[in-house]
Amino acid sequence: MAGSDTAAYLPDDPRYGLSAEELDAYYRSKPAEWAIYCWDAPDMLEVRGTYLQDQRLYVAAFGERVIGYGHFVSDDGLDTLGTTFFMQLDDRAAAEEFIADDPLNKAGVYARFDIHRWSNSFQKRQADYRRKGLQQFLCTGSKITDTGPLLAAHRNDHERYFKSYDDSFIFRGPMRSADGIDNIGTALMLELPDRAAAEAFWNNEPFVAHDGYQDDSRIYRWVFGD
Repeated sequence: MAGSDTAAYLPDDPRYGLSAEELDAYYRSKPAEWAIYCWDAPDMLEVRGTYLQDQRLYVAAFGERVIGYGHFVSDDGLDTLGTTFFMQLDDRAAAEEFIADDPLNKAGVYARFDIHRWSNSFQKRQADYRRKGLQQFLCTGSKITDTGPLLAAHRNDHERYFKSYDDSFIFRGPMRSADGIDNIGTALMLELPDRAAAEAFWNNEPFVAHDGYQDDSRIYRWVFGD
């Protein structure tokens, strides 16, 4: 529950110093944000290419509600596997409408898509990030069910570890329950030299290193969509 999510935030974090009740109010008052993962059906590369510019224009029309937009790619960067959106939208119905109107979805490119409630930790957007020309990776996973002891024991180390990668984060934040209150996982985007560096980042993160995530944790190679 949210009360276990309050300890050891750093001073530059908007959640720093909040009580359990204040943290609940913080998440309840935040605009709803969503991580949306869309996976391509087989043999859709040509169709994708036909409608990709339409998709870019569609996404651009949402302005500052776009936190992140890009594409899953193979590790060699040659094959596009799907598209991701991190969006501020009013509710799940609005997120579903967003995907329904996506030109690639309307063209039948996607085999499936997943919509997750998410929270942008520092309100930083992809557009704010100073790109380094390295590789980009999405790291995501669901936390174990009883996170209370884990958070209490390792929150401080977790926050300090993330701070050490501050310059590499494009954006980051926790996956949330449907009502936005409970922290149930993470989805973060960062730029690093290669997959080995991404795996080292993830495997040494204190919650991961102490078995805080379920076996759905993944690291995906990703590229900017704009």
